Amino acid sequence: ISFTRAVDSHGRSWKVITSVEKSGEVTGHPIHLALARKCKAKIEKDLTHTCEEVLHTLETQLISGAISHEAQVFFQKMAGDYYRYLAEVAAEDTAQGLAQSSLEAYTRANAISAIHLAPTNPIRLGLTLNLSVYYYEIAKSFSMARDTAIQAIDSAIPLLESLTEAEYSDAVLPIQILQLNLARWTFNMSVDGMEEEP
Repeated sequence: ISFTRAVDSHGRSWKVITSVEKSGEVTGHPIHLALARKCKAKIEKDLTHTCEEVLHTLETQLISGAISHEAQVFFQKMAGDYYRYLAEVAAEDTAQGLAQSSLEAYTRANAISAIHLAPTNPIRLGLTLNLSVYYYEIAKSFSMARDTAIQAIDSAIPLLESLTEAEYSDAVLPIQILQLNLARWTFNMSVDGMEEEP
């Protein structure tokens, strides 16, 4: 959890600084621009170190030691997440390889979850949520993000009534986030006319 919080914090900071850098707010102010770039480089270094540390632990201990299907899916999903975080901040020449590693980990997790975990399982839903984010933010494929989200929502919602109260609570949040993302992405497509890469 502490690793995830650290990465989330660094990721948010990186996005803010990148946005400021691109917005032109520091253009014409060399000192401010240099400071923003220095801060961004420090965040990238810290984020990369944290992600690499987590991935090393996952790949040398946790994934190979996972026995239950839930644990296998969880750790593969986690690997996909941390490769995705690296891809977001990496230089263009290395980002593609990191994105591919992320997709491969998500794909392995998805193959296990599709067979062994119920559509309402919160780990399966969390995987689908993060995979759809990968498709939208990294692969720049609205259609893959949309289809992944819709399939998960359509598979899970009819089964919600059969869940216990605790199971329902665990399942409903990722479903709601999937629905919100889907609405936001669809709106962005209608406003921006985002083009997908082949």
